[in-house]
Amino acid sequence: MNTIYLPNGIWQYDSNTKLGPRGGFGVVFAGYSEKLGEVAVKEITQEAQREIRIADELLNRDYQYVIPIYDAGQDTESGKNYLVMAKAQKSLQDEIKIMPKFEDHEAVSILLQIVNGLLEVPSLVHRDLKPGNVLFHSGVWKIADFGIAKFIEESTSLQTLRECLTPSYAAPEQWNLEHPTNAVDIYALGCIAFTLLIGTPPFLGTPEELKEQHLYQQPPISKITNSRLQTLVGMMLRKNPITRPSLGRVKNQLEQLIVSGDHNPSSGLQALSLAAAKIAENSSKEEARELSAKSVEERRKTIAREAQEILLQIVDTLFQRIQDHAPNAIVSTSAKTFGSYAPFPNRSIVLGDAELSFDFVRFSTIPTDGFQRSGWDVLTGVIARVSQKTREPYIWSANLWYTNLGKGQEYRWWEVSYMTSPLMRSHPVYEPYAEENISNADLAASPVMAQVQFGSKPKLIDDEYTEAFCDRWAELLAKAVNGQLRFPSHLPID
Repeated sequence: MNTIYLPNGIWQYDSNTKLGPRGGFGVVFAGYSEKLGEVAVKEITQEAQREIRIADELLNRDYQYVIPIYDAGQDTESGKNYLVMAKAQKSLQDEIKIMPKFEDHEAVSILLQIVNGLLEVPSLVHRDLKPGNVLFHSGVWKIADFGIAKFIEESTSLQTLRECLTPSYAAPEQWNLEHPTNAVDIYALGCIAFTLLIGTPPFLGTPEELKEQHLYQQPPISKITNSRLQTLVGMMLRKNPITRPSLGRVKNQLEQLIVSGDHNPSSGLQALSLAAAKIAENSSKEEARELSAKSVEERRKTIAREAQEILLQIVDTLFQRIQDHAPNAIVSTSAKTFGSYAPFPNRSIVLGDAELSFDFVRFSTIPTDGFQRSGWDVLTGVIARVSQKTREPYIWSANLWYTNLGKGQEYRWWEVSYMTSPLMRSHPVYEPYAEENISNADLAASPVMAQVQFGSKPKLIDDEYTEAFCDRWAELLAKAVNGQLRFPSHLPID
């Protein structure tokens, strides 16, 4: 037995008894403590210039979904760095070897436990989340090795860290040596989810082949038969970290899957769920490329285009639903270019004397200071409009903004309609309406009492809210076809 002297005590380990294969950051041995009995001792093999520091959030804390860490630091005798933690019964990687493909409900349960672990220490980014770092301890799946990757990164270099990471689960930004955020853990979680459901990670090959695939290729999420899981995994595996869902949102989706159980949705909902999954799959095509923007505005333009690709798939799904119910509806596009920049073409669908259109050009890019007063960071926008062209014409419209609402949250697509303040003497002919002046839209979202106000509360329209968005605008089109589109009974609507 080898004896090591760490900041919080004296520990022993058997160098001949390894607990699992050697990992990128070291090897784990069976250990022992007079006070705690059996433990796991990890020898950090990376050469470092200083002693390992594990954040106070982890050391000797009683977490439910994170493996307990008892001690960490430099052995006073050998100078090597060690981590002492609870000994687990098995790893998720061990379980995958025995049962490569999990049932949907089993996979969802495991994923939810991993998410809970990440949420227990929200201030830390794991950086190397993989099945080998998910351990079964005291009847619960828990996350191990929190903080190790950060230590390696700080004590050596990002290049060294990249060489230590597991290629099958590394996010695109890690391959590009960008500063990691919590989004890298979301991406790794998507890879784990794919592995549990399909039996292999989304990409296979040599490290160089994996790098190319993670950076540029679309993950084959169509292999996942459960459409709701397919949508969720597709969201997590988006190339651009900004467009991935937050941990809280992933947790909510997983909890909804558990509540719904194995009940099959109605055929209509199932069709829509499949369509939403297709959106998630297709949206990754445009963003499956290296993000090499060299300025803030260029990067914003890159993200804006990826966001418009996501919305374009939603609009195409809506149009397909309309044509499924009204085969005589006619879809058309109109492309416009501005110099070298070509935004997505405008989309419209006509049925009788009614038209539903989406203007992708008007707000294809929005400057950084576009919404200064409100603090919203809006990257791009689209105008949605239903036109009733009967003897009693009417237009119902709204803005679709890709924004974080200025709250530091994730960027998503929001539907916002506007109205003129009741205090004003004159009002536009049609309300609610889409605001075509960014300054007015900015004022409406600010605390200032302005002439232009919200005609309805901002509504999410992407991913899990796609169904409600499609239903809402299909109903407006139906009213316009029947000549029933009118001024609402009250404003704001909600």
